[in-house]
Amino acid sequence: MCIRDSANAAQPSYSFLQAGYVKSEISDIESFDLTGYELRASAEIGYGFFAEYKHIDSSDSQDGFKLDVLQRQLSLGYIHNISPKMTLDYRLGLGNFDMTGTRDNDSASADTDFFSAATNVRYQLTADLEVFGGLEVQNWDGDADQKAYRLGALYDLWGCLAGIEYTKYSDQEIVNMSVRYEF
Repeated sequence: MCIRDSANAAQPSYSFLQAGYVKSEISDIESFDLTGYELRASAEIGYGFFAEYKHIDSSDSQDGFKLDVLQRQLSLGYIHNISPKMTLDYRLGLGNFDMTGTRDNDSASADTDFFSAATNVRYQLTADLEVFGGLEVQNWDGDADQKAYRLGALYDLWGCLAGIEYTKYSDQEIVNMSVRYEF
């Protein structure tokens, strides 16, 4: 059972564990309906700094062809407390995007590393509801740089946070439904 400290409910927390279901679509291959999971861990490390790791694994199969997409990102950020209910964070990250297609015994893959810079605003609308949004740019090896925006909400549901998030990258859309435990 998840237990959330109601005394900290007014200030969005950057120390959490999160698991979620993701549904994704990649431009130019819309026929694939990628689904999978996301794991995310974040921890405040002192003096307003935090670290976050995000892992997304999704796949789909059509007509004997399987597409697997693995995305990983490690970020280090700074939390700017605007008010007791609002934070603005800035983060720099390193990530990897790996897409592999297989049919029978043949496979092909595309793999790239990237640097990212992002900023997010989080607002505790009520004691039980947080809304957030953000912008991100990713500098990929090669020429497929990505820009993104994200919008979402977290709702305190019996001590755990239930969330939904929509992220639109230049070449990809991701919808995430999650459960988060804050500490």
